[in-house]
Amino acid sequence: MTLEYVRFETSDADALVAGRDGLLHRLKERYGDEFVSAQLVRFDDGSIGDLIQWRSRETAERAAKEMPSDEAVADFFGQITTVHDMRHAEVLHSA
Repeated sequence: MTLEYVRFETSDADALVAGRDGLLHRLKERYGDEFVSAQLVRFDDGSIGDLIQWRSRETAERAAKEMPSDEAVADFFGQITTVHDMRHAEVLHSA
């Protein structure tokens, strides 16, 4: 399992959240069972975090390259103004 962590800014959190269901639908459609789960969070400093769990690192890396230019989810990605950090990590334990 792989966890994808992205921390970014948005100028309109409501619009970002409104486009979230479309993004999740597209991830399931494109990557099937390789997409496990996703959480969208707001940090105390106002930045947004996206935590996505994948079955494999290869799929996580492929999705990170493909999704930002996918027209089906342009509404979601169009709300992101600045990306501060993006990382992939191997999940060692989960409960």
